Amino acid sequence: MPMSKKVLAAIIVVVVIAVVGGLSYALITAPPPGPTPPPVEKKPIKIALLYNPAISVLKGQGEAAKVAIEELQKAGGIAGYPVEYKEWDTQRKVDVAVAAYREAVVDWGAHFVLLEGVSEEMLALMEEGAKLYPKYPHILGYVGMAAEVTIKVMEEYDKYKFAFRLFDADYTANVLRPLAIFWEAKNVLKVSKIAILIEEAAWTLGARQGLEMTVTLKTPEVTKTIRISQKPLRELAREMGLTVVYEANIPVGTKEFLPFLEGAKAAGAEYIFVMSSWYTDCITLVKQWAVSGARDIYLELYGGPNHWTVFWNLTGGAALGVISGVFDVPDYIPISPYTQPFIAKMLGRGLRVDMSAHYYYSAVYHFKRAVEYVVERGGSPFDIDAVIKALERVPCEEHTLLPAEMTILGSLDENFHSYPACLPPHYQFQRDGKVVCISGIENPFRQVPEELARRYFHPELVKSPAELRAGG
Repeated sequence: MPMSKKVLAAIIVVVVIAVVGGLSYALITAPPPGPTPPPVEKKPIKIALLYNPAISVLKGQGEAAKVAIEELQKAGGIAGYPVEYKEWDTQRKVDVAVAAYREAVVDWGAHFVLLEGVSEEMLALMEEGAKLYPKYPHILGYVGMAAEVTIKVMEEYDKYKFAFRLFDADYTANVLRPLAIFWEAKNVLKVSKIAILIEEAAWTLGARQGLEMTVTLKTPEVTKTIRISQKPLRELAREMGLTVVYEANIPVGTKEFLPFLEGAKAAGAEYIFVMSSWYTDCITLVKQWAVSGARDIYLELYGGPNHWTVFWNLTGGAALGVISGVFDVPDYIPISPYTQPFIAKMLGRGLRVDMSAHYYYSAVYHFKRAVEYVVERGGSPFDIDAVIKALERVPCEEHTLLPAEMTILGSLDENFHSYPACLPPHYQFQRDGKVVCISGIENPFRQVPEELARRYFHPELVKSPAELRAGG
């Protein structure tokens, strides 16, 4: 019998009342919502900087790393993790550096340590780090020479895997860079008789005497025998078709360069190559050259404060005609999109820029890329073993002096945990301190792409020291 409209309406009213009543009861009896939980605070990634700020060049290198870290802080950190840094003054002493290193890793909890110091400091820190690493995993980075650093990592990987030389290995750099320079001497300067002066320090041993050794690289993934060969500079010059008429070793710390300069002049040298570093007082050397009998001979400096355009002022203009690699020219050849912006940032802070400053800045960005690589694959930025493997595999696209394809730290060759040698163009200090890039476009060792070389290289502008002094 069909349901009447009145009965149907009554049923609907009862159901609605029941549902509404149920909802009302549920709303009344539900517990109030609790406070929104705060976001999980991520632990910071800590970078320790160990250097001596009392020395101008070392301060510039430490500041270069700080510039990079501060940029990351402003950009929100690394892979979403905040970044902190702390500085320690090593006084460039081994015992002070080791104490600072322990404090940075054990007490402060550094995940990355960047050292600026002599090779003796790095080697001592590697020994201390080998003891610390099992309990305090971290990465130790160093921008500098010392063949032993790379060789130790290759021969005892499990013990020293945390150590990276974020620079080029001396036994390759001290071959390829001089070869490129000697090519310029012969083909741009048009000289044939040269003198070689070498700073008598540990890092130049191969350049003075040569180096031959076999090293076994043994990692968990591969075992490989590597042959390391470095010819002394005299042989490299002869291979380039130059005649070495004079050669001498410069004692570390000497202030008396006139005997070497006059010796080169007496031997008939047309060009003097000085393998120097911050140990050698290049300022005094140049001042003495400018008043010596060798003043009309081309002088090329391999390392030291001559890497700065301000070297002109430091020598009181005595650097007129000197040839060097200069790394703070505002329109320096843009090897990467980050080259010129980095130089501008440093100059804007009144800081000096040499080759190492470029590498310290770039080191921070290589750390960043390795951490990102690990996090992108679901790992933790504090899994240091994973970050080490990432450093060995992932290039640093944001390096300021090297193209990305050269920024692999894990290449299974003599550069393991180091970069391949960087071969910078050569500049000459000319009138009023102007620096001119005199590199030859046809240099077979050139790393600069041809289109940039044709734009920035001007070998036709080179002038002899005598011509420049005469007002040319």
